[in-house]
Amino acid sequence: MKKNKVTSPANNLPKNEPANLEKQTELETRVAQLQDKLTRSLADYSNLEKRIERDRQLFAAITSMAIISKMIDVLDDLQLAYTHLADAGLKMAIDKFVAVLKSEGLAEIVADNQEFDPIKMDCVDTVVGPENQVVSVKKTGYTLHGQVVRPASVIVGRLQK
Repeated sequence: MKKNKVTSPANNLPKNEPANLEKQTELETRVAQLQDKLTRSLADYSNLEKRIERDRQLFAAITSMAIISKMIDVLDDLQLAYTHLADAGLKMAIDKFVAVLKSEGLAEIVADNQEFDPIKMDCVDTVVGPENQVVSVKKTGYTLHGQVVRPASVIVGRLQK
């Protein structure tokens, strides 16, 4: 992009007379002030565009997280129905549903036989077992793009007293 040099009207004045020199200095100062304001305004506008884009992305992420967290509840219901029905068609539908959720960034929290992580897991009970190790998973947890949507509900081992 070619930049045009801003020429001051003061450049057109005769340079000999003291009154013209004063006017020329005044005009050059005014042009410099206006150029500074223009530069600042363009920077402010650029920052505003960036902030609006960040806000738009944040809004989309929050909306996506809300919708997917509701879909997780539906997935739980479908999986519960499959445990009772063991229908091949239902299994195919569940697998397809899980694939769609994964394509949107959803991932299961791997908790079974892992060390208890209070950020990704909720301890619902403790039993005698390996200290601070997940013994069983009561409810699968999920993350969306690395953010916990629902922590895994787990039973954690403790040493016998």
